[in-house]
Amino acid sequence: MVEFREIFGVEKKQKYGMLSNIWFHMKEIREWDKKLFYYQWLCILPNVAGSFLGTLLPAELLRGLENGWNIEKIILEMIVLILLIWICHVADTGMNNYLRYEGRTVSFHYIKKCFHKIMDLDYDRLEQEQKKVGNVWKALKDNYNFVGMMLSFSITMQAIFGILVYGFLLVRSSVWILLITCCSVILHFFLLFLAKKKHRFYHVYLSSAAKEAAYLSRQSMESAAGKEIRIYQMADWLLGKYQDVLERMDNIFKKIHNWYFLSGLGNNSIDFISNLCIYGYLILQISSGAITATSFVFLIGVVGGISVYFNLFFRQMITMNPFCAAIGYIREFLEIPNQWNQTDGVGETKLQKIAENGVKLELRNVSFTYPGNQKPTLDGISLVIWPGEKLALLGLNGAGKTTLVKLICGFYHPTKGEILLNDIPIRQFTREEYYRLVSVLFQDSTMLPVSLDENLTASTEEQIDRRRLNWVLKLSGFSKRYHQIAQKGKALLVKEVHKAAEEFSGGEKQKLIFARALYKAAPLLILDEPTAALDPIAENELYQNYGRAAKRRTSIYISHRLSSTRFCDRIILLEHGRILEEGTHASLLSANTRYAQLFVTQSRYYKEQDEQKKRRKQMGDELQENEEEDRKRKEGIFDE
Repeated sequence: MVEFREIFGVEKKQKYGMLSNIWFHMKEIREWDKKLFYYQWLCILPNVAGSFLGTLLPAELLRGLENGWNIEKIILEMIVLILLIWICHVADTGMNNYLRYEGRTVSFHYIKKCFHKIMDLDYDRLEQEQKKVGNVWKALKDNYNFVGMMLSFSITMQAIFGILVYGFLLVRSSVWILLITCCSVILHFFLLFLAKKKHRFYHVYLSSAAKEAAYLSRQSMESAAGKEIRIYQMADWLLGKYQDVLERMDNIFKKIHNWYFLSGLGNNSIDFISNLCIYGYLILQISSGAITATSFVFLIGVVGGISVYFNLFFRQMITMNPFCAAIGYIREFLEIPNQWNQTDGVGETKLQKIAENGVKLELRNVSFTYPGNQKPTLDGISLVIWPGEKLALLGLNGAGKTTLVKLICGFYHPTKGEILLNDIPIRQFTREEYYRLVSVLFQDSTMLPVSLDENLTASTEEQIDRRRLNWVLKLSGFSKRYHQIAQKGKALLVKEVHKAAEEFSGGEKQKLIFARALYKAAPLLILDEPTAALDPIAENELYQNYGRAAKRRTSIYISHRLSSTRFCDRIILLEHGRILEEGTHASLLSANTRYAQLFVTQSRYYKEQDEQKKRRKQMGDELQENEEEDRKRKEGIFDE
């Protein structure tokens, strides 16, 4: 039966081969748990020993009878052999159960490594390698990938050791039997390889048909498509199309299964011929007196044993493929290189000096083009932001202001030009050094399932500066809500994880992440739409506190409301990836600028909204804005 994932999976050539992935996995297990590593090898002994003793048992019984042993001696030897077989079986079962149980913990090792890697990965690499990230988390999600890999490896080693043991016994007794057995195994492998090759050939067509069937099935459940299906009476037509695809898939399945049937038929024929040759040869040998009845029985057992181990070996090679693929995905992910240069950095002394004297940020002819795009998002941006300056960054949809902020944050690196901080190219800083100097309020900030204080400070309880925390809570306007909570800063967040977690409104969350940005004592402060979810009173309070919060800090303020930028020292208007206008709020309004035109348009819009609210309030109606009005109110005309 072809597995679902084989139908819908994307054909992808693995970067690493099976042996390479096995070797990597063994090293990782040894790093994680040496006891577990050695257990895999110890499992070989009881399995092969038990198999050999089972082969030896009937031959020894016959040898005793041939040599005229008394019944007590025969029974005693049989008991000893049976007891040894039982001990080997118990040991093999116990060791495999141990591997099965402890093997699950190997996934913790891989999860830890991958989690550390994803936290350490450069942001741009994280965005670019989403496919690899998705593959690795799928691999980690299935715990059996690691248990199965470990068991398959152990069984494969048992098969190899068994082949060597039984092969040695056959070489000593009859080279011809060994040659016949090896030829039989090679032919078995060839037929299986041929069936697999045809499977891969038909898989391309099967995958295409399966995707078409899945799409039709999905569309039948979509509400948007459902309207058209009913209005245009497409149900019968779609059912016909779906039936055609299913019939096509069924025909492809039949072809695949026919090849496996022919492979099985060929294997049975090969087994028949090889057994005929081996048994015929042994009968001739025993009839001519070349071997005894004991040797005959023993060799029959050896031939059966080596055949079992050969089949076990090839079966494990097939079984191990998906496990090796999972390991391969993890390896590819772990080997993604960071693009931020690994330098010695500027050193603690310079960092302290920058923090004390303030940040001068300079962009020299900076351009940036996203991978796969032809047109640059930013083109030739040259800008200097002086220490302690408050800069407002505005732009129309797609102007590039979000991209510019990501460049300043060091998430992306310019395609052309360079960014300097206090006349030092930012690539000369280590990533950790640079991030110490930057604090950002993002629109899409995330809360973690830990305490409120830990979310605010990114510190443990013992590390928190309480005096600083109280100061930023007041400046952000979150202090009142903070002290209303029964557990204060010890309250847990994220209801998805903690049922009793504290929840906040959009405006409260905005204040919370503003407090978090202020708590970090970074000389460069970036606020991306800090008032998007605030009411006018809270917004005005933030403007008043912003000057105190940004004192001695170089700050960049991004907003869709032009009126909210008047407290900034300078305003930059971006359009089509270039700086269109630059100046203060007053100077830009006094001239016939694009900024002035947009300011008038936006002011009229907000005035109309206020008048509508007043009229509705007078009439006693509740204000119910539709989704489009709410989007315009929150995002305005300057959201990227």
